[in-house]
Amino acid sequence: MMKQIVKKLPFLLLVLLHVLFLLAVLLEKLNFISILIFVVAALMLMVIAYTKVPTQDNTLLYKDYGAIVFVVLGAGLAYYINVNAGFGPVIATGAVGTFASMLPWLNRNSALLKEAPAAAYCGSFVGMSSPNVAGNMLFILFAGFVAGVLLVFSKNIFQGYGGKLGTIAFGGVALTYLIMFLFLR
Repeated sequence: MMKQIVKKLPFLLLVLLHVLFLLAVLLEKLNFISILIFVVAALMLMVIAYTKVPTQDNTLLYKDYGAIVFVVLGAGLAYYINVNAGFGPVIATGAVGTFASMLPWLNRNSALLKEAPAAAYCGSFVGMSSPNVAGNMLFILFAGFVAGVLLVFSKNIFQGYGGKLGTIAFGGVALTYLIMFLFLR
């Protein structure tokens, strides 16, 4: 029983992130009926999509834990290029994504390096955060770690669907901000 709950936990966390995002949109613009209609339609489509998504075996390997490192590195590098070097978030993410896409060429047989591009690209989305939200590099590194854990535990959910890496990055930043809000006020 507990093993089944643990297997479903990443999926439920991803669903919760989507629902919380839609609720935030709804609560921010409560006076617009069109926003309410959009949120209800999006929730209905999410329920349909989530019931149709196949899940696979959730065995974690060392390469999965290495992916956390690549998410953190991608987040830190993108944030540095974005904020400290002043190139902006789009250039920073593009640079990190381009660099990370070349990592598997270093060793074509390495399972760890094959995971690196997607993980670093997910981290680069974390690094796109505004300095108004992410006050410093420590916040970004921790948010990258949280996003990396979310990426590892949701590795077999929504394979081939667009938006997964961005949603995970959003979840990492949002959860980190929530943790800081609750415990470091």
